[in-house]
Amino acid sequence: MKRLPSFYALVLFLATIGIAQPPKLVVLISLDLFPYDYIERFQPYFGENGFNYLLKNGASFTNARYEHAYLKTAPDHASLVTGVYSHLHGITANHWYDRKKKQTVNCVDDETVMMLGSTGMGRSPRNLKLTTVGDMLRLRTGNQSKVVGISSKDRSAILMAGKTGTAYWIEDSVVVTSTYYMKSLPPYISAFNRSGIFEQYFGQTWTEVNPLAAAKLCDTDDAWYESGGPGLGRTFPHRIIGNDFTRITPSYYGALDGSPFSAEILLALGRSIFAAESLGTRGVTDMFCIGISTPDIIGHSFGPNSHEVFDDVLRTDSLLASFFSFLDTHVGLDNCIIALSSDHGIAPIPEYIKKTSPATDAGRITADEVSTIANRVLSNRFRARSSIPRWVEKVIDCDIYLNAGFIDSLHVPIDSAMHVLRDSLRTIHPFAAAYSRDQVARARMLDTLGKKVALSYYALRSGDVMFILKPFYVTGSEGTNHGQPYDYDTHVPLIMTGRGIKPGVYANNVSPIDIAPTLSYILKIAFPPNREGNVLMEALK
Repeated sequence: MKRLPSFYALVLFLATIGIAQPPKLVVLISLDLFPYDYIERFQPYFGENGFNYLLKNGASFTNARYEHAYLKTAPDHASLVTGVYSHLHGITANHWYDRKKKQTVNCVDDETVMMLGSTGMGRSPRNLKLTTVGDMLRLRTGNQSKVVGISSKDRSAILMAGKTGTAYWIEDSVVVTSTYYMKSLPPYISAFNRSGIFEQYFGQTWTEVNPLAAAKLCDTDDAWYESGGPGLGRTFPHRIIGNDFTRITPSYYGALDGSPFSAEILLALGRSIFAAESLGTRGVTDMFCIGISTPDIIGHSFGPNSHEVFDDVLRTDSLLASFFSFLDTHVGLDNCIIALSSDHGIAPIPEYIKKTSPATDAGRITADEVSTIANRVLSNRFRARSSIPRWVEKVIDCDIYLNAGFIDSLHVPIDSAMHVLRDSLRTIHPFAAAYSRDQVARARMLDTLGKKVALSYYALRSGDVMFILKPFYVTGSEGTNHGQPYDYDTHVPLIMTGRGIKPGVYANNVSPIDIAPTLSYILKIAFPPNREGNVLMEALK
């Protein structure tokens, strides 16, 4: 009897040691274009070990929303790992207009480095103005921790990997990186590229996993307003061949990229990197960031109510289940923290809305149409005598960049042009709001939407006039899009599971920018500088 207290003390001590130990591996999964609606609509058709594993064993936040205006892949992936919005981390969009170079630039362009595995402009995170949770982890461990980001998109992999991590992404038929990270591709990446994995899907057919459920849940499979992809067509089955059924051409890789098979390749790459880098097995916490881009490409083409999106979500569920099993075998899920979220949601295809609800105001507008409207407004107001109005230099998403040289040649103050265009757009359909650069920079007279625009604004990269469309209006001429501050774009999953996480369903209002500070708190490292997100204390043991 006297030995029992000592025994219980030992058990308590060992339990305390277990709690105090940091996780061996942090896995951050970003599903590109994945609204929370997908979880609610499709959960009855998930298996047990994918999304349902996370929902059963983790903390699921059902009201996680971004609070800024312009939801795009690059800024939101940067927000996931920095815990702040664009006005601080500087990544305002996937592309912006460089006023000095007079050209559109990729958010991860870097002329000082070279590509490894392909040609073209180098890529790096130099445009990211702040450090990430992964950077802070490496700082805390004297750079012993490894932080790796992978994705089919350069911006997703690069921004999640941060300033000091390593990023790999896929370009057509190869995995690539840049000399920002290393001098040459590792042998195991070169071997992966030579393995033939990118070519093995040529001629394969993408069929529906659950056509009966799709028929009940989804729009018609042959909707005329779906844009499909190279050689894919609008209806199941989709053959992965591109535009030439006799041989592999560049269009084949476009078709592959727009099918669930591309996610299979990405996670196969993840397993190769995991094994080669011994992630989570080196006595120090590592971080693995995975950006799955397939839902974005399929969602843009077919829309969130399509058979293709439903099928891709089911296949993603199975892929996650397989990957979780892989992690459990090699590290143990109890030794991991898994955080899953998305960079943005998606608007329904406007033509689908008009078909299902004819009274609903919905539509689309292109960048050329916005430019035409802006040129007409400013020409009429200032009575320009130029035969070719050149008031607008570029329209990218919801940013209008004015032609300062042309405006100056007419002796019109640039501020006057901005204010006239801003005030005029507010009265023109389908614009819901518009704001001038000086107004946002000084936070003058900003309403609710204006405050969201301010969180997306970064002076050197944002436009002179920024606008918001009315609900159910999208930019672009086909398919659908995202990038507006409405619930279908802002409401995304936020699920965390693993060591230190208290399972449950939490309905309080949170944001994906809370992930970075919450991981920092669990890992006992310093928060990313300037963090705006909060620690999700309610979900911590």
